[in-house]
Amino acid sequence: MRVASLVPAATEILRFLQVEPVGVSHACGWPGKPVLTESLLPSGLSQAEIDQRVGQAVQAGQSLYRVDARRLAELEPDLVLTQGVCEICAATPGEVGRAVALLPHPVPTLSLQGTRLHHLWDDLRRVAAAVGVEAEEALAALQDRLERVREAVCGQSRPRVVFLEWLEPPFLGGHWVPDLLEAAGGMALGASPEAPSQRSDWEAIARLEPEVLLYSFCGYDLSTALQALQGFVPPLPSLRVAWALDAANFCALTPRVVRGVEVLAGLLHPGCGGFEPPSPQEAQRL
Repeated sequence: MRVASLVPAATEILRFLQVEPVGVSHACGWPGKPVLTESLLPSGLSQAEIDQRVGQAVQAGQSLYRVDARRLAELEPDLVLTQGVCEICAATPGEVGRAVALLPHPVPTLSLQGTRLHHLWDDLRRVAAAVGVEAEEALAALQDRLERVREAVCGQSRPRVVFLEWLEPPFLGGHWVPDLLEAAGGMALGASPEAPSQRSDWEAIARLEPEVLLYSFCGYDLSTALQALQGFVPPLPSLRVAWALDAANFCALTPRVVRGVEVLAGLLHPGCGGFEPPSPQEAQRL
């Protein structure tokens, strides 16, 4: 089967299923593969500038990404993978539909829809079935890793955690992020499972009285996050510790979130064992 992926989450799932796509998005990081999308945001913008441009595009009903319909047609896909959870993170359904409508013959589109941690298994099974791959053994291994973390942190006191997906302005991580924190033995503050990430401000965050602050900026690796945080001091009197994270383990609902739970558990409960602790490339204390 010839599968085209228009979002990094779908590409990560294909990696997990050991299926090689014929084309990927500009953010997928698969060297040598045809690139099927581009961001319409200029490079070099600050977080505040990105937030402003995103708000303008959303208000105008515009996509932040363009799909290269010509290149997609050249690849002759049998299936196109995208996602329907966040239009800020991927081409809008309208933009995807425009590109797919230009293909010479009808091609099915599968959209990832998971917004809770347990939805991961549904998305993995849907993609596996669509591409004709058996995945139950691999899924069971992932679920076993997750259960080992839950068992390791069971009975531990739960630190009060604020998980930030953006800094200017601060956004509290929603969707599956509270589930990840719960599985890792933490208490997520200010965000609800399944609900989108919430815009906030530092006064409101201070009232939550967090003990732990985690910076996991959507689309940022650890080094880029550290650059964005340079010189920043959070105005949070209750804070005990802050960590910068590589967002790749958290920002999309893919098998990598299981590693994300292991990383979080290692930060929140460093005395617990049974899983690989966070590496210097995954987290840095501030």
